Formats: sequence, C-alpha cells, structure tokens
Amino acid sequence: MVNLAIIGAKNSGKTTVLEALVSYLNENGYRVATIKHTSHHHRFDTPGKDSYRHRSAGAGLTIAQSQTEIAVFSKPDLLDVRRIQDLTGNQFDIWLIEGDHQSGHPKVLVTRNLEQFPEGWPENIVATIGPERIEESQAHFEDKDYDGLGNFVISTMLEYKPETPE
Repeated sequence: MVNLAIIGAKNSGKTTVLEALVSYLNENGYRVATIKHTSHHHRFDTPGKDSYRHRSAGAGLTIAQSQTEIAVFSKPDLLDVRRIQDLTGNQFDIWLIEGDHQSGHPKVLVTRNLEQFPEGWPENIVATIGPERIEESQAHFEDKDYDGLGNFVISTMLEYKPETPE
C-alpha cells in the first residue's frame, strides 16, 4: 500500500494539488483513495441529522448509507485510518493524504507561504511543487505542473502500470 501526504502551509493550495493528482492518476488507470487529515478538533457529521444523533447517544461507529454513497463515522480509537486501509485491502493503488505533517509517509510539499514553517521542514519530503524550491526535496515542480508531479509519483512510487483499454 502506498501512502503519500500532500502538505503545506494554510491556504497554500494543498487541496488543488491533491485534486489534480487524483485526476492525473485516475486518467492513467490508477485507483486512488484520499484522506483529509486535520489537527483541529471538530466533528464531520452535521448536528441535528440522525447519524449525528446516533453518535451523540454513544454509538462508537455510525454508518450513513444512501443510494449514492456511504459515510462512516467512528471514534478514532475504535476504527482508525490504518484499519480502514487494511479492510479495503488491494482496492486502491495509492492513498493521498492531505495534511499529516507528522507521519513518516513520503510527502509532497506545496511551497507557497513557507514562512509558516519557521522551525524547518517536516521529514521525508520527496517532492515540492510551487514557486519555491527547497534543498531537502528529491524533485521540484513548477507551480501547476501537475502532469510532472503525477509522472514523478507514478515512476517513483507505484509498482506497476495498469493496462489501459485501447
């Protein structure tokens, strides 16, 4: 399983880079899962909705299902991201994680607003994208060079090239 974190300062363009990378990888036949990591303490469910009420009543795990999607709400100590990754097995070629500066995962650093990193860069930066370069990165891509970044991810992190239909 491949995990790659997309990190950067607040309002640096992390979500835009992640969206472009998801699109590029999908277009090249890879199956992508994403995780939005946040260090803030807030609930993702909507107050007043039935699923929120289930959790407020004490449910450790609540699943909301419709005809178009399924949402899983869990206390992190009962069902963490690693367990979800294990449950999905080989369904995805890569997990892109927005945020998560602290993990040991390889990281792409979006290089806007770098002054918000006064104490230095997080560990394991494999690439940067944006207006500034840093020495700690293996590769740098100019702002909006999503194809270059996508090709780098495919060539250095993904083990195989899926067959594309002719």
